[in-house]
Amino acid sequence: MLPVLFAVSAAASCSSKIPEVVSMTTRVIVAAVDDNGGREERLSFFASVADGDGVDDIEYLFLVNDALELSWTLEPGTWVRHEEGSIVWIGSNGLRAPGGNIPRGKYRAILVDMAGERSERTIMVSAPKTEGAILPSITMEADFLSVRSPYSANTALFLDSGGNVVASAPIAAGRISMDSLMRGADWRTSADYIAVYGFDPKAETGYISWKIRLPD
Repeated sequence: MLPVLFAVSAAASCSSKIPEVVSMTTRVIVAAVDDNGGREERLSFFASVADGDGVDDIEYLFLVNDALELSWTLEPGTWVRHEEGSIVWIGSNGLRAPGGNIPRGKYRAILVDMAGERSERTIMVSAPKTEGAILPSITMEADFLSVRSPYSANTALFLDSGGNVVASAPIAAGRISMDSLMRGADWRTSADYIAVYGFDPKAETGYISWKIRLPD
């Protein structure tokens, strides 16, 4: 009987837990791609995830639109991870689609762990059309930033040379000194560019201005 008991114990100890997509959120973001009015839509997609073997056991997060045969693959090296207490979110703010427009409709989120266990949930992307929407715009004169935006909620995004956000701060339309915005002069050494993100709460859609170079 001992060999049988040992085999059962070993199998139980090696069993893996199925990962779980607890909840999801999506947002269509319209971003300027040049200073001549060019723009594209991007998708912000995040999933709150859990795994009985630990969140670090999760290997892939796929987002799939079956009707259009469109998919994105996220993994630890490419996803953004946020933790809110015991809640872990993974995803991306910059998913792009061919043609520069995010298709609306039904998507499947598929979560896969290192043992190959998987789970999935569906989510709808149903943002309104954005063709005529106004993007925020910014100009800089000396150490003062001027912001034009039709949106009530705006955020200054400080970017490194690779376009990654290194800091952010709430900002209102109008003119403001950079030292006042960042409460000091650290912006001179910690960032290379600045852009402004405006959010339309009614449409649940975001808009990003073209970035401009920060003075040395």
